[in-house]
Amino acid sequence: MDKIMSKGSLVTNKRNKVNMDIPVYISTSEKLNGIRCVKATRDIKEGELIESCPIIMIPFGELEHFDKTVLTYYNYDWDEKNDAIVLGYCGLTNHSPSANARYDCNLKTKCMDYYAVKDIKKDEEVFINYNGKPNDESSIETYYTNYKY
Repeated sequence: MDKIMSKGSLVTNKRNKVNMDIPVYISTSEKLNGIRCVKATRDIKEGELIESCPIIMIPFGELEHFDKTVLTYYNYDWDEKNDAIVLGYCGLTNHSPSANARYDCNLKTKCMDYYAVKDIKKDEEVFINYNGKPNDESSIETYYTNYKY
């Protein structure tokens, strides 16, 4: 049996396989009319890494085609040449101007990292601010909150 070593929320074994102890699950939102949402499986502390999600980069030159698909509702700004689709639970995190989580582009690992910006209770919905800053109350296009998907 492989020995398991814990590194924060990442767990690796001696064969370098990585498993995530992901403290979230997919559910339905009471605040947003029953659409899909991400909720905490346990209490999550402020500053804790919630999930590190791999991404698929979408070059700007391909956005004309990409924007005609339902996936356009799930893309993030990534860098000066690409947008990205986030793989993982947190890719389905909904918007709130008073978010309890934030996301960071980890260019080195090509992952989107999600962190709690305040304590999140078990079964509480996890929200990010689509403007990029947790308490940014500037308006966003209704396009980004069209929750029909």
